[in-house]
Amino acid sequence: MHPTREAIIAIIAEEARIDEEKLNPEATLASLGIASLDVVSVLFAIEDKFGVDIPQEEIASTETLGQFIDVILARVSAA
Repeated sequence: MHPTREAIIAIIAEEARIDEEKLNPEATLASLGIASLDVVSVLFAIEDKFGVDIPQEEIASTETLGQFIDVILARVSAA
């Protein structure tokens, strides 16, 4: 399955228990209430779904949801 922005957003919404409509790409992870445990849960779900390894160091510098998604998409697409 080829990852899409929408698929990643759906996983984030499910794992972080946030309504997809509230997931604005310009919002910071903190302002959305996405804690570090949520990030780990999202990464595990994405790794399981797409069969890739995403080191936490790669997403550590992301601040906004859009940056977070871009890093994930780049990593999954490269795999």
